[in-house]
Amino acid sequence: MITRINLQGISQKLIRPEFVFLLLGIIFGFLFIFVTPPALVGDEPNHFFRAYQISEGNILGEKREHLSGGFIPKSVLYTNRVLVGNIEMNHDVKFDTKLISDLIFMPLNRQDRVFERFPNTVVYNPVPYIPQIIAISIGKVFDVSPLLMIYFARVVNLIFFLLLAFFAIKITPAHKWVFCLLCLTPTAIFQVASASADVFTYGICFLTIAYFLYFSLGEKTLISKTDLLKIFILSVAAVLSKQAYILLPFLFLLIPIRKFGSVRAYFLTFAALMTFCIAAVGAWAIIVKPIFLPYRIDIPIDPDWQLRYILAAPFKFVLLAVQDYLYKFGYYFITFTGQLTWFDLYVPTWLTIFVFAVLSITAFFDKDTRFEVGAFGKTIFLFIIICTALIISALLYMTWSPIGGGSIEGIQGRYFIPIAPLFFLLFYNKKVEWKFFGSHVHIFVYITVFISMLVTLYSVIERYYV
Repeated sequence: MITRINLQGISQKLIRPEFVFLLLGIIFGFLFIFVTPPALVGDEPNHFFRAYQISEGNILGEKREHLSGGFIPKSVLYTNRVLVGNIEMNHDVKFDTKLISDLIFMPLNRQDRVFERFPNTVVYNPVPYIPQIIAISIGKVFDVSPLLMIYFARVVNLIFFLLLAFFAIKITPAHKWVFCLLCLTPTAIFQVASASADVFTYGICFLTIAYFLYFSLGEKTLISKTDLLKIFILSVAAVLSKQAYILLPFLFLLIPIRKFGSVRAYFLTFAALMTFCIAAVGAWAIIVKPIFLPYRIDIPIDPDWQLRYILAAPFKFVLLAVQDYLYKFGYYFITFTGQLTWFDLYVPTWLTIFVFAVLSITAFFDKDTRFEVGAFGKTIFLFIIICTALIISALLYMTWSPIGGGSIEGIQGRYFIPIAPLFFLLFYNKKVEWKFFGSHVHIFVYITVFISMLVTLYSVIERYYV
């Protein structure tokens, strides 16, 4: 009897979106941690270098002549360089599995150090590296090899994401299944099984969005001081993880004024939230400006000049950004759910279309009749989406595109994953209903994820091993 009740309880949980995500996230997340060769997720070595630097208490990096980065153990640098080898952009070169046994017992030798260049990550705030810092610190206690540290960083990173995303799905009153699917797309799951700072960024942005939806659509009649603390902590953590998402706190405007007791308290709180977030991002930008150097050395880049150009001709820049999105729409669409690493590993195009189609259908029919997302809310979502796209364009134009360039280079579709729930919320409605889908949505999700993960797994194995 007890066994039957337990099994019944388990089966009920396995059709709830947060537990469906947790089960599939654990299975495929850990699978990709060990199937994907270490250091071969895009920018993973540089993120690991930055995490190691912060783990030693060095919050700020260093600038030496024309190099920006910091001192790290030679063993850490050697391990990452050997693992990457000349695989990048060389499809004929495969990963040598013998490297694992060769490197797994390599001594860390913390005191034997060398200055290494990692300009694209040295300016990152420490916040998104919290999981990796914990993992590296554990590795130091047990004096493990740099290779094992990379795996530790991947595992702790994944655990953090699983927890953040689990609570995001559990908390959000709208689009639980959409959140679930977004966390399990090929691009997302491949990234979250790495040591990249993007892992924490995805999770914290999803949780921030979920909490704003909860406070605006949920049954809470009054926002407490504890609720405000959550809003401030999550918002600041999200914008410090990546400055491109500075407008996420605008979701505060979804919360009804009545939940604050007065109009004055409402707008004072909103002003304080935005001021705090902008000040945090601005202060960090000022702090790291002296050590900033462009990552690209093949073209002339001058962020100050390019920023002056944007401010002098804002409408011209907006037009440039719009043209870029229209011209490269196909590429951004593919890299949103189908790019795995660098510019040479993608899942088949048909899978990106399939995953996006399932996401769109789910967004259209996934609803809770108790909650309604009105025109005002969707206007806020659209505002944040459009402005974030322009901010991403501006940042990439300043740091990745040539001076005075007529195009914006470096944008990838995965940069929009943290705000993707807002896009799909534009499809939220209470009018159109498909009862069959509503009662079988978990089956659609299981099938979609298993298909996409198996194809993704095959793509990784074919690229690196076969």
